[in-house]
Amino acid sequence: MSDDGNGGPHVRQSPRTRSGDVSVADLTMLVRVPGQPAAVRVYTEAESVEAARYAAETGGEVVRLPLSPPPGYVHGSSGSLVPAPAGVEVSNSNEEAVT
Repeated sequence: MSDDGNGGPHVRQSPRTRSGDVSVADLTMLVRVPGQPAAVRVYTEAESVEAARYAAETGGEVVRLPLSPPPGYVHGSSGSLVPAPAGVEVSNSNEEAVT
């Protein structure tokens, strides 16, 4: 730990290295730790055991990716988020926890 200049200690963690080439599209889950947004980590399907272990160690939750669009948005033809057309009801309940 070191002093961050603001009177509080902080921990610097280097990004981990993965074997092989991994792109964003390969990431299938993330671990969220309540109250610690900087503790989020992402994993590939092959790293699911590691994700479960990290979640158990930190009190976090494994969440499958991709996440659903926020309410009122849909995936556009380019894959980006766009506002849902007027009068169209959108159900965005694709997010689920993994145990």
